[in-house]
Amino acid sequence: MAGAETQDVILDAVQSVIVRDGVRGASMRQVALEADVSLGLLSYHFDDKNSLILAAFERATKELREASIDASVAADTPEDKVEAFIRGSFTDEFLNSDYLRLRVSLWAVSLTDPELAKIDTRYYHEYSMALQALISNARPSLAATEVAARTSDVIAYTNGLWLDWARFHNDNDLERGLARSVTMALGS
Repeated sequence: MAGAETQDVILDAVQSVIVRDGVRGASMRQVALEADVSLGLLSYHFDDKNSLILAAFERATKELREASIDASVAADTPEDKVEAFIRGSFTDEFLNSDYLRLRVSLWAVSLTDPELAKIDTRYYHEYSMALQALISNARPSLAATEVAARTSDVIAYTNGLWLDWARFHNDNDLERGLARSVTMALGS
């Protein structure tokens, strides 16, 4: 395997271990077993468990942000771009129990790990700025403070939708919530 491919296999493995055993269970040895690589090869790519967790968190967060951005780029009108961005992280790739368990586990660790918190803050800011730009483009008459407030509301609301769906898997509630998120972003 090439270096990048090996890292992808290892990151898939660490994410699987976190989903199954939690962050505490994501030991170097357990990840090496899951990835079917030697502990030496794993150590060549990642210095320790913390670097594994950081890389897994960054990868999962980056993929989520990129899905929203990609969805918005494919949309036509400014309003459609906002809606596509909001819905971009609610696809089958992310809206499943394993991915949601991974995110919740990593969010929990970010509360106590300054390095993870820094990554989380950076991606939150990037996601927020991208959504603010889309809302501003769709509603150019809005003041920057109003755009920022709407963005913050949408992010908080959609995070709640994710958690609610993880608990109850109610697609009707999710759909209604996503429609309300778009209304929050764009107004009625």
